[in-house]
Amino acid sequence: FVLGTLPQKLQEEIVEGVAEAGISWTTVAMGGTAPLPWRQMQDRSVPLGLGTDGIRDMWSPFGDGDMLRVAFQFARLHGLRHDDKLAAAVNLATRAGAHFVQRDIVLLDAENVPDALVRCPQRKLVLSGGRVVARNGEVLV
Repeated sequence: FVLGTLPQKLQEEIVEGVAEAGISWTTVAMGGTAPLPWRQMQDRSVPLGLGTDGIRDMWSPFGDGDMLRVAFQFARLHGLRHDDKLAAAVNLATRAGAHFVQRDIVLLDAENVPDALVRCPQRKLVLSGGRVVARNGEVLV
C-alpha cells in the first residue's frame, strides 16, 4: 500500500528493482490507499494481479471474496473510466491473477467485460475445486 505514496523517482527505482529480481506483485486495491504505479509495472513486465484475503475480517467488514468487486475497487481507486482500462482492471483480477492461483475462468451474464465490471452481476453458480460453493447469491460452504 505504500508504493503509491512514495516520490515518483523512488517508485521508479523500486519497480525497476522488482522487475530485475523477477518478483511478482499482487494487491487488494484497498480504498483509501494511494494508487499503485500499475502501468509502469506492466511496462517493466512485473507480474501483477489482484487478490483478496479480506472476507469480513479484522481489517474490514466489507470483504466478500468477490474478485470482480476487487477489480471494481481497483478501477475506482485508479480513476479508470474508459472501456479498455476497465477491461485491464478485470484482467488483473482474472487472467493476470491466474498467475498466482493457477485458475483463470470467469463466466458472467454481461454484454462485455466493462459491463461486467460496472454492474457486478450476481453469480448464479460459483465453483471452487470442482464443488459448488454458492448458488444464487447464497454461500453453501
